[in-house]
Amino acid sequence: MRREIIVAFDGSPHSRSAIEWAARECRARRAELTVCHVWDGPRAECEAVITEQQRRLAGRILFDGMGLAERLLSGREVRSILIRGTPGPELVSLSRAAEMLVVGSRGLGGVAGLLIGSVSAHVAAHALCPVLVIPQAEPASRPCPATVVVGVDGSTGSLAALRFALGHARIHRLPVHAIHARAQTSPRPEQEVQQWVAEAMAALPRNHSSPVVTTSTFSEPPLAVLLSHSRHASLLAVGSRGLGRVRAQILGSVSQELLRRASCPVAVVRS
Repeated sequence: MRREIIVAFDGSPHSRSAIEWAARECRARRAELTVCHVWDGPRAECEAVITEQQRRLAGRILFDGMGLAERLLSGREVRSILIRGTPGPELVSLSRAAEMLVVGSRGLGGVAGLLIGSVSAHVAAHALCPVLVIPQAEPASRPCPATVVVGVDGSTGSLAALRFALGHARIHRLPVHAIHARAQTSPRPEQEVQQWVAEAMAALPRNHSSPVVTTSTFSEPPLAVLLSHSRHASLLAVGSRGLGRVRAQILGSVSQELLRRASCPVAVVRS
């Protein structure tokens, strides 16, 4: 079965970082890379010459991204896709056949609004593969040791994020820190969180060693806890659906803060 990672590129520094991360994941996962640029040109009532000029500009942007990807994956084939349309729905459509969708949190032109306002919620809630958000324009490498942090609450979405975090950690040989946080009400017992981890570990293929996993529970707002732990993480994974306050991390104002302010890439995983 063909394995594909799709990265959205618009020429911005953040989207360049997204390509760096996507290339690294392709090498680690032995997947193919597709670079996508979505442009929103003039409508039918505008002059055709303007449309053609913008199409050519979009093509040059995509060519630039392809060049970067091919340098990072020397000797390997890199596919490209140029689409005219609205970034959110177009990328969600592409996610149907992808193993992962990688995007930058800030951009220019067609992909600029990808993680701002309603479009971010649309992609996070509807993409049919994990969405990896690169929040800062920085190299893909991070200081070691690093940890994969995952927010869990027992919902199907957070358990999907947990499975993704464990798989990612095993590929990159990193430890995992599973965090359960609930404000105003008592968190689930840590033994229950450990049970979620055990069940997710049991679902992993047996052909590789399992990562080291630690668990913590907090009687604090999930956003504050996860932001704090993201400072020392290589990746923060959360589900696209949750229970209680964890639900708001992806679909409400808390999600926007997490994607804007996290100190590491954020993986949004749909159950």
